[in-house]
Amino acid sequence: MWFTLLGPVRVLREEREVRLGGPQQRAFLALLLAAAGQPVGVDDLVDGLWGQDPPPTALNVLHRNVGRLRRALEPGLPAREAGRWLLPAAGGYRLAVDAAGADLLLFREQVARARAAAAEDRPAEAVDHYVRALGLWQGAVAAGIPPAVRARPVFVALDREYAATVGVAANYALAVGRPAPLLPAVRAAAEREPLDELLQARLVQLLAATGRRSAARDHYLQVRARLAEDLGIDPGPELTAAGEDVLRRPAAQPGARASMTGPAARLSMTGPAQPGAWASVARPAQLPADPPVFEGRHAELAQLPAPEEDHAGPDAAQVRVIYGMGGIGKTTLAVRWAHQVAHHYADGQLFLNLRGFHPSDQAMSAGEALDTLLAGLGVAAEEIPVDVEARAALFRDRVAGRRMLLLLDNARDARQVRPLLPASPGCLVIVTSRNRLDGLAGAHPLVLEPLPAREAADLLRARLGAARVEAEPDATAQILSLCGGLPLALVAVAARALTHPSFTLASIATELRQARGNLDGFTGFDATAAPQAVFSWSYRALTPAAARLFRLLGTAPGPDISASAAAGLAGLSLSGVRPPLLELTAAHLLTEHVPGRFTFHDLIRAYAAETAAEEEADHDVSAALHRLLDHYLRTAHRCSELIKPGQNTIPFPEPQDGVTPDPIDDTVRALAWFGAEEDAVLATVEHAARLGLDHHVAHLAWSAHTYLILMRPAERVLALARTAVRATERLGDPRMHAHALHALASACTRAGLPGEAHDAYRRALSLFTELGDVKGQSVAHLELTRLHDRQGRYQEALRHARRCLVLSRQEGATPFEEAGALNAVGWVLIRLGEPRAGLAYSRRSLKLQTNVVGQSFVLYTIGWAHHLLGEHRAAIDNYRRSLALGDGQSWHGRDHDALVLERLGDALDAAGDPGAARSSWRAALERLYDSRTEARAALTAKLDGGSAHGQGRRSP
Repeated sequence: MWFTLLGPVRVLREEREVRLGGPQQRAFLALLLAAAGQPVGVDDLVDGLWGQDPPPTALNVLHRNVGRLRRALEPGLPAREAGRWLLPAAGGYRLAVDAAGADLLLFREQVARARAAAAEDRPAEAVDHYVRALGLWQGAVAAGIPPAVRARPVFVALDREYAATVGVAANYALAVGRPAPLLPAVRAAAEREPLDELLQARLVQLLAATGRRSAARDHYLQVRARLAEDLGIDPGPELTAAGEDVLRRPAAQPGARASMTGPAARLSMTGPAQPGAWASVARPAQLPADPPVFEGRHAELAQLPAPEEDHAGPDAAQVRVIYGMGGIGKTTLAVRWAHQVAHHYADGQLFLNLRGFHPSDQAMSAGEALDTLLAGLGVAAEEIPVDVEARAALFRDRVAGRRMLLLLDNARDARQVRPLLPASPGCLVIVTSRNRLDGLAGAHPLVLEPLPAREAADLLRARLGAARVEAEPDATAQILSLCGGLPLALVAVAARALTHPSFTLASIATELRQARGNLDGFTGFDATAAPQAVFSWSYRALTPAAARLFRLLGTAPGPDISASAAAGLAGLSLSGVRPPLLELTAAHLLTEHVPGRFTFHDLIRAYAAETAAEEEADHDVSAALHRLLDHYLRTAHRCSELIKPGQNTIPFPEPQDGVTPDPIDDTVRALAWFGAEEDAVLATVEHAARLGLDHHVAHLAWSAHTYLILMRPAERVLALARTAVRATERLGDPRMHAHALHALASACTRAGLPGEAHDAYRRALSLFTELGDVKGQSVAHLELTRLHDRQGRYQEALRHARRCLVLSRQEGATPFEEAGALNAVGWVLIRLGEPRAGLAYSRRSLKLQTNVVGQSFVLYTIGWAHHLLGEHRAAIDNYRRSLALGDGQSWHGRDHDALVLERLGDALDAAGDPGAARSSWRAALERLYDSRTEARAALTAKLDGGSAHGQGRRSP
């Protein structure tokens, strides 16, 4: 006997279909099959067949169905006998089936085998099992039963189990270069769920990977248009990444391995932990590029075991510490090994430079490191705890049960690393340091010594070519001796030789020896002196413009610098700074680690700083720092104005000559600029504070606050705000001090410190009142509205909102400010249970609002008011308009879009369109940060139940 549920509900006996009767009889069998051999209670069967309103005769009808199904399955069965297949069990019935007789059970068995093959690093075999599993599906689950029964949660869960399996299988097929076998299943799944963006993204990728790039492009454009028409939204990040890939990349060869390092790789290749579970989990791929030239270190690589050979114990991650002096090649070896074993860690890789030996002595704190790691795992900034121990616990929780690789580069000591270690035994942690880190319990150390002469010579051959090296064996031997086996020094020498192909190696050896001193001094070799000699030699070969830029870059704070910031530092135009930057990168004194951003090796940075101290006049260094500060300030001011118009009202000092801000002209670019420059800007603020440049500290901190308060963890925002408060206190400028207190208050609100926030707002409001600053007072009242709203103190919130509205209408105020105040009053009235009154205020706000992000917020408020009034069509229209304006420009982040999508789904459900409601809820779940566990659970419950009715309503 063969029972099918994965498509039409059927029973085959010796390849002949059994006559099952009408739709209700098939629905009864489908409910039993969905239980996969487990008992189904009588009450559950009644609910499944009739829902919340069963007829009085429901039990009698159910018992008749039992008898009819038994006779259909076993025609000769005597009356009142259970027979072989349909058995009484635990107050109900169960169907006695196994994987040999039921497609659902066979499907799950094949999926389990696929997972086992994947866990044992047999991805091709996993694909075979997935193909067999998905081939069992012959259409929508339980096809042919009444639609009301088909909508029950048990069948919806099977749909989701199928979609999840399709996504995971597609990932493996793409990863191993076998997309064709999965294409039919993914195409069928995508057709059944036309608004499921994850499935549509997989179909686009598979079409492209099988050489059907034109079809992939057309399909993406069709889905994008459908989303816009049906939901009023643009594609999310998964589908956008897949679409942009086919729109921009050249055609791939059929069967080529697809990249799984972008947003599409967020779905863990290990798949759901339980049948039907679906997790949108961040799958980072942060490893630096594999070194294109790598020679030597054969003995060291042999000491680093393959993951299956490394036993860390049942409760711990594997930890490998690679240590040695600066310039010895620790990071290069770690990155090479990480790439060799990365395929064993299907849940992703995280990389972090801990800056343990940065010349500024500003090593990354454990808290800052955890912020970055959690962000890489998809945790929203506002969900990251302030307490470092709590952050570490959250990190361990996010990594638990996952196979991940962490590369922690340039660690100072064990204390810095210890909070960053996951507890999961499926993880590998690679740490590089100049110290042994003996305090890391269970870590396996590997010391790097200078390269042996043979491997050092291999490195030169790889860089310069064997013919050139072997043509001058004596000169090569001198160079190897002078570089002392240090890869950093050897690479710098090779760069000099490549830049000047007409130079003989003998002349280069002579130059290097002269920079170092008499060769006799090398008999007692000091490895730490070799890189200094090479740096000095490379530096002396630079043109004057490149040498000056090298010195000034050594004085710049921050881990890296953009080309435009370097131009500001040097007082050059962007076109004027490019030639010296290219010269420095060609000499391997500077690295362009991402396009347009440059960084030093720590040893080279220290040498540059020492050289600047020796050769640059103090006033020249001071002028360069002022130009850099002016560059950051002008650009940050422009970006903050784009993100939040009217934010900056404090006049700031005139910039020095030679300062040109970056040309930023929209909100998206403003957010991108802050995201790229954040670390550099914060380091520059700290440096300026140490030098007593309080005006720059106050202005730059205020401009950066606009971005940080929205996008970054509370601890970082608090630290900057407190720095600004101290700077403005020293300045004695009450206006700037009021703005700094305002920033501190909003940071305290984010950090969950309402008492300190209220005190800072009160002090800021007092100063603004004394100064007669109406705008400042208005903004302070608006923020106090939000603070009291968060605390549920709605009457206090309404009092501040109305005071804000009065102030926003005084002379000098802008329509933008009045619009914000009107919507605040409307919002609080809705909170107080007066949606009709609130709607009137928000409609007036919309007429004044000119900023698209502000319009998005107001439209959401209007939609919420209509929703509460039962005016669902109006609510749907306004939610969709809010999404259309906010999507892609939303400085308020993904969570706001997710909330609007959830509300849209609720309204669609209430309006009688459950299919569109589920699509909207799925889109909300996709956009929601992984850390929003409560919100994710609420959305999942709605998707499981197919309705928002009875679900708790989240506060906006």
